[in-house]
Amino acid sequence: MPLNREGKFIEKKFVTNNKKIVIKILVLITILIAIAFIDFYLLPKTETDDVITHYAVKTVQGKNGTLKEKVSYRFITKNGLHFSTQKKFIDEPNIEIKHTLLFKTITNVKSKLHDYSDNVTSGFNGIMFYCYLILLFSIGISLKILLAKKGCSENAFYNIICFNSFMIFVIAYMDLLF
Repeated sequence: MPLNREGKFIEKKFVTNNKKIVIKILVLITILIAIAFIDFYLLPKTETDDVITHYAVKTVQGKNGTLKEKVSYRFITKNGLHFSTQKKFIDEPNIEIKHTLLFKTITNVKSKLHDYSDNVTSGFNGIMFYCYLILLFSIGISLKILLAKKGCSENAFYNIICFNSFMIFVIAYMDLLF
């Protein structure tokens, strides 16, 4: 660790030059996630009657070459909304959907006979919620390190960038899958 004459830690020039940019990006990501959480949990939902036009089955190969197991179903509606259900196929084309105002995230799906809301895996349902919480926790720790008066080593700076980028990649990939 490089130290100055008083024995205090000195940040590398790369860290000093890019620290403000990384802080702004992390704050922006936090604000976007906060808006998405507000949209999903606090703002009122819109109910629409819709028709399922397309669906796809996601399967996983069983152990030792056994038959494929159905894991989830992805549905696309006439109004362009899309959602996934976990192991529950919706065999009725006419459905009632509740979705958020800003991001059109599906929260509830009902048909005349069944309520599929507990099986919806899109949005903040399921593992996505925990991925967002891990990212927010990581951003909180990262901002605490970056804003500390002590300074930040180049290795810690790279770790902050890499881990948060990895979590953003995982969330984006899972959002595309579901």
